[in-house]
Amino acid sequence: MEFPVQGQKKYTGHPTAPWYAYVLFMFFSIVPLWGALQYYIQQTGYFYAVYVDGEEIGVLEEEEKLDEMLIALQKEAEAYYERPVVPVESVTIEKVFRPQEEQNEEKLFSHLRFMLSYKVDSRMITVNGKDIFPVATDEDVEKVIELVQFAYVTKDAKVSLQEVQMEEKISSREYYAYPEELYDVETVAAYLLRGTDRKEIYLVSRGDSLWEIASNYNLSVDDLKEANPQIDGDLIREGDEISLIVPEPMVNVITVERMIQEENIPFKTEYIYDSNMWRTQTKVVEEGVFGRKEVVYQITRENGEEVERKVIGESVIQEPKNRLVASGTANIPSKGTGSFIWPVNGGGKISSSYGWRSGGFHAGLDIAAPAGTAVLASDSGVVVSSGWESGYGNSIVIFHGHYYTRYAHNSSNLVKNGQAVNKGQVIAYVGSTGRSTGPHLHFEIRTGGMYGSTVNPLNFFSP
Repeated sequence: MEFPVQGQKKYTGHPTAPWYAYVLFMFFSIVPLWGALQYYIQQTGYFYAVYVDGEEIGVLEEEEKLDEMLIALQKEAEAYYERPVVPVESVTIEKVFRPQEEQNEEKLFSHLRFMLSYKVDSRMITVNGKDIFPVATDEDVEKVIELVQFAYVTKDAKVSLQEVQMEEKISSREYYAYPEELYDVETVAAYLLRGTDRKEIYLVSRGDSLWEIASNYNLSVDDLKEANPQIDGDLIREGDEISLIVPEPMVNVITVERMIQEENIPFKTEYIYDSNMWRTQTKVVEEGVFGRKEVVYQITRENGEEVERKVIGESVIQEPKNRLVASGTANIPSKGTGSFIWPVNGGGKISSSYGWRSGGFHAGLDIAAPAGTAVLASDSGVVVSSGWESGYGNSIVIFHGHYYTRYAHNSSNLVKNGQAVNKGQVIAYVGSTGRSTGPHLHFEIRTGGMYGSTVNPLNFFSP
């Protein structure tokens, strides 16, 4: 009989384990291996695909990398444009299983730089709510308004601007624009002031010229010719139709100006009456002097063109000094009655008669006489002209109340303007001055004025 030693188990051979022990053994052996496999797949087969407007441009291992790239590119654009920007294209990311894919961050970053564009926060200028052009900032909008408002202000020290109005409303709204689309303020202001072209038809009137038409419509002659190829040179005829391409401003500017300027105050003429002068005579005793005044005008202009001017004040700087004129009251002595005496002392000889001759119409008689022969007043009257007269040489004209007589080609005149003469008085000497071929007196009788109709002097003398 054997007894077991204390603390030892007796080996009785291979034991038989329960079936579930094997199941548990297998479960706890396989699960860790499956988990490891899943983890490996997750780490090596899944990526993040990046899309620009739905088009895939590459993959990333980490989702956060896309945000870093987008922020970097946006900062790059903001540095270039020197202002905040917003991306135009949509960028999305999606987790995908790509066991064979390899990421290339540099290549994807280059794709993003190439494909992404940016707009900037700008202001769209509007006129009565209609979009015109985008500008960069609110300050640019204000500058455009200022340029338009003051485009037609007169640059004159005597003129001060009182008021500016625009018939249309210039405003702006928020707008996102590509930086290259933004306009400078000068271009926008010029466009608003000139506007678009409007076609008109002008009907040529008698006396019109291309230059005058162009000037009236603020165009050049070349502009007119370009719009009217049918015009031959500068020739236009009454009734022709001419096409006018007339600028039609988008904004109409009304300015009210105050202008101060000095002006002359006209002097008046005062008459004094002198009985020692014939009634046909006048003489300036004292010259007039213009006064001076300061006048204040209010001038309204539309797009630079004056449409109204009114005086709103004036003050006298210096009063005018009136001109003083003496006027004769004495009657002409021995007023002529149409009874004339022969004007050449001793008779002389008629060398050319009154009427038509080879050189044209002869308005008087030519009476040949030796140089120095006395010339007589044919009737009483007042001398209204005494001096050199083209063609006539030394000439005298006497007024007889109804008739005028002329005595020409004199060697010298003995009477002055305004002098009263009597019938038969010696007034000159025969000569050959002016257009003359020898010593003679050219004698005329006229009616209705000193240059009025002539009559044949022989009608007044007996044969």
